[in-house]
Amino acid sequence: MDVERLVGLNFKRIREAQGMSQEAAAHNLGTDQAYISQLEKGKRNPTIRTLYKLAMAINTEPGNLYSLEGINPEVIGDPKVVIVPKSNHGRLVR
Repeated sequence: MDVERLVGLNFKRIREAQGMSQEAAAHNLGTDQAYISQLEKGKRNPTIRTLYKLAMAINTEPGNLYSLEGINPEVIGDPKVVIVPKSNHGRLVR
């Protein structure tokens, strides 16, 4: 799984849902807009301490940056996530 991509996608989703610009998030974090842009593209690998600061910068809980809700598994390359069609009535198909 591309965790960096997952964190970036969630950061962007939460930031945009709050109507916050990259510049405002960068200001809250004490960095520049380029860092936020790279983070949202999955090009940064933030430390645990930075993940906490990222969450605080956009007024969310750190765990929300790892949420799979609304994320296409193919985008983050997660081979363990299987999308089961409704026609299978919840049975896992390999």
